[in-house]
Amino acid sequence: MNGQMIELIKALGDIGVFVAMFLESSIVPIPSEVIIIGAGAIGIPLFSVVIFGSLGATLGAVVGYFLGRYAAMPIIIKYGKFILIKPHHIYKAEAFAKKYGMWSVLIGRLLPIIPFKVFSIAAGITKLPLPSFIVCTFIGVVPRIIVLTLFGESIVKNTKPTILVVAFLVLIFVSYKITRKIYNGKKNKR
Repeated sequence: MNGQMIELIKALGDIGVFVAMFLESSIVPIPSEVIIIGAGAIGIPLFSVVIFGSLGATLGAVVGYFLGRYAAMPIIIKYGKFILIKPHHIYKAEAFAKKYGMWSVLIGRLLPIIPFKVFSIAAGITKLPLPSFIVCTFIGVVPRIIVLTLFGESIVKNTKPTILVVAFLVLIFVSYKITRKIYNGKKNKR
């Protein structure tokens, strides 16, 4: 599937980035990192990846939001395994969304180890306001897309992507710590 997304981007350019990020953010279980790093590596300009990738991710997230708002748990229980989401992922994200409101959407977009879908569905379940959800989603995906695109570009140019690798690893580490804190906080409350 990952190779097919890169081929789609090669064939369609900017529109391919949009379509791939839309699919990734809505229902297709592929990592956004593969799409964005791949787009940077094959030479899609940074500005195009940021604009089309952010729009695709945001509109795909809206699909997840509506799924959460109108049909989440019955569908997740039945089909979640096909998109790598289990009910306990949604319960945790829902609790996080209830506790932090719109900040949960913004934080969720910055975390590289948690699929966008989980926070989108949780935002729909908790009925966070759609306009704010869209704005926070768009703002949250932009920094991640910039870093990943630059990383993809640096791989092809044979430059030393040291700063980007360190930035990405720091982002993963912080995401891990936040995720562990959320998880441990829930365990301790039981």
